[in-house]
Amino acid sequence: MAAPINLERYYGYVRSFRGAAAALTLVSAVTLCAAVIPISHLDPATSKAFDDYVAAYEKADYARFSSTGKLWVDRQCCNCCGKASAFDEGKPVVEPRESKDVSGGSIHHFSGSIRVKGATLEMVRQIMQDYPNYVKYFKGDLGSAKGEKQADSKPEDEHYLTNLFLVQSTLWIAVTYDSKYDVHYYRLDKNRFIAKSASLSIREQRDPKNAAAGLFPLGEDHGFLWKTNTYWLIRERDGGLDMQVDSMSLSRQSPTGFGWWGTKRTKDAVDKMLRDTRAAIESLK
Repeated sequence: MAAPINLERYYGYVRSFRGAAAALTLVSAVTLCAAVIPISHLDPATSKAFDDYVAAYEKADYARFSSTGKLWVDRQCCNCCGKASAFDEGKPVVEPRESKDVSGGSIHHFSGSIRVKGATLEMVRQIMQDYPNYVKYFKGDLGSAKGEKQADSKPEDEHYLTNLFLVQSTLWIAVTYDSKYDVHYYRLDKNRFIAKSASLSIREQRDPKNAAAGLFPLGEDHGFLWKTNTYWLIRERDGGLDMQVDSMSLSRQSPTGFGWWGTKRTKDAVDKMLRDTRAAIESLK
């Protein structure tokens, strides 16, 4: 005699199959939408709008930290919603600062903070300047990384030019960029440190799986990432580090229905950057 049918399990299988089919249909549809996104052009006015936004940030948070040592997390988010506790426990606290369309593009800005107990400024400096090991530290985000210290470097201002192959992917698209950055590591005093990275060029690979296919011309690609500035504001206190990272990016305006992508990509990138940097620092202990 055949074994009796477990109806609960049977209907569970049916529901799972239907869910999987629906998900496959959605992914297929989204992939199709991505495939028809046209090449976009970075207009000088769009680039200037981003540069103006960055300049305004530098006059606010960046300058405030330089003069007072205060982080954004001190003023905005540690007095409510349990965020002070999360920060003190070493969990990432990530907050949106800006997500807006400008003429011909979109600007996304997130701030993230994390506390790393038992860490020092020298440890974070060592990790940030260890470019040959970036692929290990930031798994899944980079194909390769290299940096060259410049002749004008000083102990209080270490200057690097860097080259990172960025890898980004979602359910519906994968893109690879050959990106170059101007990076400065500023030692303000024995307890405060700033790392400032500004993109010099970001060029999308024509085929993310085939480097031989070459690169799109600068500013003439799908427009998912045109420019980016990243700032680390770090202070050492009470046997640990308080670290804030500000990530600002410029992209094309999102196609209808995909406005969430630029915001989610930036937020997820900041959260992962904090966690990966903490893990790299802790590997030195």
